[in-house]
Amino acid sequence: MRQGAKGEEKNMTGKKLTLIIVLLFALTIAVGTLGGYRFWQDSRREPVITLAPGNADAGAVHLRYGDRYREPGYTARAGDGRDITGRVKTQVPDMTHVGKYTVRYSVTDSAGHEVSTVRQVTVTWPAQTKAGRKRGLAVLMYHDVYDPKRPPAGLNANMISTTTLEGELKYLVASGYYFPSWNEVREYLDGKIDLPAKSVVLTFDDGTKGFIHHAAPLLERYSVRATSFVICSKNGEAMAKKNYRHIDLESHSYNMHRPGGKIGHGGVMTALSDQERLADLKRSQEILGSRNAFAYPFGDYNDGCRKSVKKAGFKVAFTTAYGKIHPGDDPYLLSRVRVNGNISLETFRKMI
Repeated sequence: MRQGAKGEEKNMTGKKLTLIIVLLFALTIAVGTLGGYRFWQDSRREPVITLAPGNADAGAVHLRYGDRYREPGYTARAGDGRDITGRVKTQVPDMTHVGKYTVRYSVTDSAGHEVSTVRQVTVTWPAQTKAGRKRGLAVLMYHDVYDPKRPPAGLNANMISTTTLEGELKYLVASGYYFPSWNEVREYLDGKIDLPAKSVVLTFDDGTKGFIHHAAPLLERYSVRATSFVICSKNGEAMAKKNYRHIDLESHSYNMHRPGGKIGHGGVMTALSDQERLADLKRSQEILGSRNAFAYPFGDYNDGCRKSVKKAGFKVAFTTAYGKIHPGDDPYLLSRVRVNGNISLETFRKMI
């Protein structure tokens, strides 16, 4: 009996050991399977890029013109939590001008998952300073442009050769001049912003054939922003169809660049009623699709002309009086710096 009992006890012990071994084996498989599942799950998770806070809301960065962009920082982790910050690639645009920009970040993990995110950067003008107010802004006034190989009859000081104009454009570009928009000009006049010390505005009156055939190609070639004040009754519709990249078309009136008045050079604008002036101005705006700036025909104006121009919605208006413009100047009676065709580059440099 004892031997039978002992045999049964050994048999039970063997079964228990077998069961324990089976359970341990099953547990090992389960743990391995779970680990593999977790690994599989981790491998399916996309990496995450986290941007450090900027100096504005939601990680954005706000810069003043002239300030250098400094990356606030970022981190990246794979789906399994591993640090993969070193794999992040960034695309930082040129932010040397005022405007809104996007910095792009992307990363690819070892499983080939790629994610990206962006940071918004805004560059604005600094507040106006005493030096900025005193410095002023030169708004250059050109008229006709000609080819020196075929000079026109009746050549006069209002005409500039392509050789001279190209030399001036090259100088402006090489010297790093900034060419502000009319919105920026108005904000400068209103004392809201400072413009770079090297800023200048180029304007060409009348929208002549010389401007179209000789000046416009040079302005486009050197990427110099300029404005053509167009007499719309003559060639406004034709010029409005041109796809200029760097030339703004603004009003020199629809049909007020003609005699008929008794002020200044005798331009008719001073002799018209407010209703007549407004009708003319509105028609020019419709043709050009713009009402940023206006140049008085012949430079002639009176208080009624000024009121009509303001009522028509222009931001600024120019006479032919000589001088730079400054904050606080009447935005509808602004002066310009006349550029004659026979000046040297050194004289031009001093003018601006």
